Amino acid sequence: MNFLIESKEMNKWDIRFCLLAKHVSEWSKDPNAQVGAALSSKKGGDISIGYNGFPMGVEDSAERLTDKAVKLELVVHAEVNALIAAGSRSFGSTLYVWGKPICARCAGPIIQAGVKRVVALKPDTNGKTWDLSGQTAYEMFLEAGIKVDFYSVED
Repeated sequence: MNFLIESKEMNKWDIRFCLLAKHVSEWSKDPNAQVGAALSSKKGGDISIGYNGFPMGVEDSAERLTDKAVKLELVVHAEVNALIAAGSRSFGSTLYVWGKPICARCAGPIIQAGVKRVVALKPDTNGKTWDLSGQTAYEMFLEAGIKVDFYSVED
């Protein structure tokens, strides 16, 4: 598996943290959205991880997970879970996200937490809701001065 950031190879730490986010994404019980996040400090140490799921104490039954409207209301995204776990240690960090592009709903907390760099999948330009939200998130990051590196994976 080869990782690329905008047509250049990723460094070994970027690859490691993307693979960590991929691994963590598999912990999600959501059958349609396996998303994981890894937050790395500005010095390179692992700070925290997160995956998408319901809040602690809220039952993640199969019925709720397969009802899209209910699931979208209840789910806490991987990025937000990683930020909550890191707390103030997220300031100046890099956030790696696996599974889907970052949505606009998560962009706000990422910016507010002081994340300085994001490594994530690039949203498509197909006009689908998730990709439109990803485009909005990207514009928010640029406006806030956050460095964004989109990766792709080649087999």
